[in-house]
Order: sequence, then structure tokens, then C-alpha cells
Amino acid sequence: LLPPLASLSSPLPFLLYSLIRSESCHLSSMSRLLLLLLLLFHPSTSDSLFDDEIEFDEEDLSHVGSIFTNIFADSKQQLILDLDIFRTIINAHMEYGNAIQEGNVELVKYGMKIVEKMKELDISAGCLADMFHLTWSAVEYATYMEETKNCTTCQCTPYIHQKKNERQWIFNVLDAMGKMPSGLTGGNNLWIGSWTTCRKISVVKNNQGQLWKGQYCLAHLNPYNRDNPLKSIGPSGPPDERCYQNPNATVSPAEEDPNDSKCFDLIPLLNFGLCMPDTCTAYDVRKMVKFGYRGVEALVGRDLVCNVSVECRNEREEAEISQSPLSMFALVLCSFLIIMSIFGSIYDYVVVSDMKKRGTFTYNSQPLFVKSLIAFSIYNNLRKVMETEEKGDQISCLYGLRFLSMGWIIMGHLYYYIARSLTTDNLIPTLVNFPQMFYSQIINQAPLAVDSFFFLSGLLATYITFKKLLKDKSIKRGQILSVGGWLVIYLRRYLRLTPMYAFVMLMNVTLFTFVSNGPFWRPIEPEGCRHTWWVNLLYLNNFWMQDIECCMGWTWYMANDFQFHVILFPIIVISLYLNKKIGYAISGFFLVASTIAKLVIMEMKGYPPAPLLTAKLTIVHQLNAYWNDVYMMPYIRCGPFICGCLVGYLMIDLTLEKKNSIEYKLSWRNAAIGWTISTILGLYSVFGLYEYARTGDISTWWRILYVIMGRNGFSIAISWVTFACSTGNGGIVTKILAFKTFIPLGKITFGAYLIHPILLQIYNLSRPQPFHFTTFFQMFVHFVEAVIISYLAALIVHLLVEAPNQIFEGLLFGGLAKPRPPTDEHKRVGNDPATESERVPMISEKNGVH
Repeated sequence: LLPPLASLSSPLPFLLYSLIRSESCHLSSMSRLLLLLLLLFHPSTSDSLFDDEIEFDEEDLSHVGSIFTNIFADSKQQLILDLDIFRTIINAHMEYGNAIQEGNVELVKYGMKIVEKMKELDISAGCLADMFHLTWSAVEYATYMEETKNCTTCQCTPYIHQKKNERQWIFNVLDAMGKMPSGLTGGNNLWIGSWTTCRKISVVKNNQGQLWKGQYCLAHLNPYNRDNPLKSIGPSGPPDERCYQNPNATVSPAEEDPNDSKCFDLIPLLNFGLCMPDTCTAYDVRKMVKFGYRGVEALVGRDLVCNVSVECRNEREEAEISQSPLSMFALVLCSFLIIMSIFGSIYDYVVVSDMKKRGTFTYNSQPLFVKSLIAFSIYNNLRKVMETEEKGDQISCLYGLRFLSMGWIIMGHLYYYIARSLTTDNLIPTLVNFPQMFYSQIINQAPLAVDSFFFLSGLLATYITFKKLLKDKSIKRGQILSVGGWLVIYLRRYLRLTPMYAFVMLMNVTLFTFVSNGPFWRPIEPEGCRHTWWVNLLYLNNFWMQDIECCMGWTWYMANDFQFHVILFPIIVISLYLNKKIGYAISGFFLVASTIAKLVIMEMKGYPPAPLLTAKLTIVHQLNAYWNDVYMMPYIRCGPFICGCLVGYLMIDLTLEKKNSIEYKLSWRNAAIGWTISTILGLYSVFGLYEYARTGDISTWWRILYVIMGRNGFSIAISWVTFACSTGNGGIVTKILAFKTFIPLGKITFGAYLIHPILLQIYNLSRPQPFHFTTFFQMFVHFVEAVIISYLAALIVHLLVEAPNQIFEGLLFGGLAKPRPPTDEHKRVGNDPATESERVPMISEKNGVH
């Protein structure tokens, strides 16, 4: 691997060569490595890097191999060592910049040799031409500096300054390149350089006035799985039996792990910023980067990089929003909605209000166009959102449960998307230390909040259905047993959910990709949902095509919830209606079957008891498999929905004699028992795995117990809280959850659920510099900001899309939902938007259960 001795003509390389090969010189392994790299990059030996054939001497390979073996054997931080190697190689470009300023023409010409070599790499002609212009400009600058090195007269000084100013942009290019940051021992692999400096570069490169413009590219270099930095953190497995053998005995080499040759793509080995001409495509830059790291691997005699991906951002015409037909359609659609909202508000406030005052306004007599215009009225829709008037049959506590559960989800996603964005310079230490803190279990267990929404979904649908069946008598026996009746319910639910869902998806893959920029910026959906959008809109994205594209991954909840309503809900409702004992038995069977299925899968696959971050990062190692096999499967997640159905039915069954009330007083003893048990189960579900999170170790029986009782215990706890607060046994808890401020927030929670992950990712990917985890207060501030921004965005989307869609859905199914013409300013304009059983669980209008 070392250059031939005959090629070392200058004293310094010869001295370095002798030091490396000397057996008597007591140098550390790292010192030998640095001397080796310095030797290989010395100008007198630089040509050897680009020889077509590199001769590998067995003695050299053995010697260099021993150096790296010693280094790697003494460290558990493989990622840091690999980064240290790249640091030494990449710092060569800083020396290149110094050579330009010092007028070292021979060394500067070395850059032109590299560009000459790149002709063989299938790089576009325009890119090569601009790279040559960069290196040639550097040679010209160095030449001027060399020729005028001894100039001190006033005649040549202005000339020197002129030439410096004309080619100062060269140093801006070098300055914008990634450099070694601080925090390397903490796994900081973000060598991003300066996006701003690069994008400002724009110089005339020829007499035609054509420009050399800077384009920022971020290269992600992924290591092989054998260099996975998480291996030393994760489960170590049983000790190697060779550790107990006689050290003098001959030991056969360990069997190679077949996964070692695969790419480790969870955390890149290096994220390196590059300032390139905008004539280069991402393909061109990838070829150049590959050319560079292959040189590094040739030097160290070891494959370091398994794969490289490059993201480039520029201001070329083809990257503008006007070149995307779908984005232009989204822009036109938004403009239409805004215009309709403005005119609808003006018409409602001026014309309709005046007609109401004179008593001449009748909603049902208005033409379809007027009804459509009023549907977009911000004045009317905002008034409905802000209504806090309580009704006799209102379940007020659901507003608080809904909002607090959404806040819990936002808190969990805040941490998740910061880590997932890979924009953090202390990610690995944070992942390891985070589970050590007791309060972090609240964030760690945020996925439980999703179960709250499954529970509320089942409760609301069942409560409303049986209220109409058994109390109001507005639904007949034949309707509940009719296939056609259920098909109408499915259709109405689909039409209520999908327009809002499709609108947010459209914004996500079009306009939101142009809202920001920066070194980390990239589309939130890399493939633009072009392959699986239709799977999402069929609510099958938890089963189909996840290996092809995961479009809006957080919407797995909607797929599960829709499937529950299509399959489980009619079975439970019909069985409870016909015979409540059979209904309870069937529901219990589904609960037990779901728990057994989860336990079997977890034991067979060796998954952790919950998607919990632990000190050994167990879930990080198995995240993708756990996601597909357990986390988003409806037969695993149906437990809370079933509990919600049973509680909803129980509230009606116990209060059949009370038409407009569900109050059911319990004795203080029974209430105390209920609150005690629910509190214990709730605390167990959230904090029961703290020791496992802190150490990464858990006994078999404790794991099995949590698999059986963890989520089920949380479902029982939330069931009691809801039942107690709804029936008048909640005390101060009811007052907190029924706080009137929660009412408007609860009505727009569906929009907050859909849009908050997009906003979090936009914020994370728009950072000009890496994020650094510090204190809980830092994250709490970000959490408050995220909640406020998410709900403001949800309100906008609600007024533009969701609220008008509710009215249009009511107009479409007017025969099933009779209109209620407004009689005063508090009555709604428009048909009663859908029967309660089809209303989206996270949207409330009248009393929090719609």
C-alpha cells in the first residue's frame, strides 16, 4: 500500500516513510496512521493515488493491517474512528486553499489532475467544465501570487488586489465545504459546511456572460453493518466461547455475520456538505464523492462506505414550483378555497345577517350556489368552532381527553422527528442517556396516547348509535340489521374523512416542498407519495406497499380506525343489540384473541414489550420489523377500540330511563375502588418499564406481564376515567377535562393530528445548523411552540376544507339528516352535518361526542 521507496525524492517523505516502517520507533497506532495519510498526500507522492494499478505488497498489507487492527480493537466507537479517518482526508482541501494563497502552483495543479481523472466517471460535460474552471481559476490565482510574491511597489499592488478580488470566490467555495465540527467523540457526523456561503456564489465565467453559480449538496455516506455504531450499545448476546480458551492455542476465525456485508442505513457514517457548480446533477456529485471515498478506502485497505446518497438544492428553472403541474394545481386549489372563503364570509356577514334581522332568510329555500357559498363562510364556521354552550346530553370531559391526548402525541413526535431528521449533533449520546431519567417515560410512552383515540372512536360511535336506537328511537331495528344501512354509514364516514386527508396529502407533496430551504432541507415525502397515495386513500396503508413507499407514515392510525369501523363495529353493535350477554362475550373474545396474538408474535420475534427507547437501544435495532409486524396491525391495536365500544354501550344501558342524561351515581366506595384501580393501571402502563428503559434488561415474566397488561391496563384506566367523568363520578377530574377552553381545541384536533408531523419535519429540516439536545426546558419550549403552531394550522385547514366539507356531506345525504333551519344567530347555517354515528371521532360540533 505504501509508495515505492524510489518515488520518495524529497527528504520529508523519506523521513515519514522510515518512521512508519521502523520497528524500533515507538509510535502509537494513531500516530502511524496520521503519518501514513500525510505521506500519501504529500505532493511528491500524489501521483500514486491515481495510478491505474496499485501494487499491494504482502509485507505492507500485513503492517498496515496490524495498525488498524490495534486501533479498532482498542475502541468501541467504530463510527468515531471512521470519521477520524475521513477528517484527515477531507482536511486536505484546507491545505489546498492555503497553497492557493501562498502561490504554491505545483500543489494547486493537483486539483486539475483530479478533474482530468474525473473524465472517466460518466460526469456531465457542463459539470466537468465548471469544475475545470474552478481549478483553473485557482491555478491562475496561485500563479499571480507566486509572480508577485516579492512585489512591494505601488505599481503592482493594485494589480494584485484586482486579481485577488476577481477570484476571491474560489475561497468561498472552499470555505463552504464541510469541515470537522466539535463533538466528534459524541458521534457528531454532521460536517455540513455553509449553505448560505455556497448559495451566494455567482460569478461570470466567460465572455458570454454565463455564470458559475454555487449549489449546495449534502452527501450521506452509509457504513457497512459490521461498523454499526449501535452494536456496542445494543444487546451483546452470549459471551464468545473463544474467550475461555487457552490464549496460546490455535483458534479458528470467528464466523462472519451474513448481515455484516449489508448497509447500515439508520445513521450515516458521515453527512458532508459540498459546494458544487449548479451544472452538476446529484448523479454527478455522487460519482465524485464515490471517487473520493474509494481513494480513502484504497489508502486504509478497508471498505468503509457501503452506499452514498446525495441531495442537491439549487435555483435552476426546473427546480421551481412553476415546473411542477401538481404543485400548480395545489396552488390554484388553495387560491380557490381562499377566494370562496372570503366571498362566503362577506355574503354571510352582510346579506344573510341582514335577511335574518328582517326575518326573511330561509336556508332550505336558498339555491345550491348560495348554500355552497355560505358553506365556506369563515364568519359562520369560526363561530361554530368557538361555541362552548353545554347541552343536556353533553359528554364534556371528552374535549379535554381529546386535546390532552393530542398534546401527548405531539410531545412524542417532537422527540421522534428531531431524532429521525438526523439533524442532531449529539444524537447517540442523547438516545443512550434519555431513558435514564424517570420523567422521560412520559415521552417514551407517548404511543399510548394513540390508544386514547382508538378508545374514543369506539366509544363515540357506539354511544351515539345506541342512543339513537334505545333512547331516541330514531334508528329502527331493520336499519341496524340492514346491509344497505351499514354501506351508507361506511360511505358517509369515508366522505367525511377523505377530503381533509387528501388535501393535507396534496399540500405535503407539493407546496410544502417549496416552503423552506437549507443544508438539511429535503422533501418530507422523498417519493412524493406517487406510488402509494391510492393505498392511503383506501385506508389500507397499514397492510399494503409499505416496503415500496411509506406515504405519511403517521396515518396508519386512520387505516386502523377505518378498518375497525368497517369490521369490528358492526359485529359488536349488532351482537350487543340482539343479546348483550352474547355481545359482551364476543367483545371479550376479540380482546383475548388480540392479546394472545400480540404475545405470540412478540415471543416468536423477540421484540421488546413496547416501542420503548432503552439504554441498549433495543427498539432502534428492530424498529422497522416491529413497526410492520406489531405496531400498526389492526388485530394487535383493536383492544382500546373494543373497550370504547363496551363503555359507550354501558353508559346507555345503565341510563335507559333517562332520555337526555347519562348520570349514574356510584357509591363512594365503588368510586374509590374504581379510581384506585385505574390509577394503578395507568401508572403501571406508563412507568412500569422504567427499569427496563434505564438498563435495557428485562426478565421474561415481566416482559410477558407487560405485553398482556400494559396497553390493556391503559385501556381499562382510560375507560374508567371516561365512564366516571361522564356519569357524574369524576369530581375535580371532570372539571379539569370539561374546561371550556378545551371545547374549541377538541373540535379541530383531527386537523392537528394530520398536519402536526408535517410542521415538525419542516421545522427540523429547515435548520441552518445542527440541533443540540440540552435540557428538558429546551424541549418543553419547543413542545409549546409545536402545539400552538399545529392548532393554528389545524384551524386554518378546518375553516378552508373540513367545515365546508361537513356541510356538503350533509347536503349530499339530506334525506338521512334532516336540515334544521336556523331560528337565531346561535343556530347553524346549513343542514345538520351528518348523523352522530358517522362523525369523525376527533371532530366535535355540539357536545364533544359528535
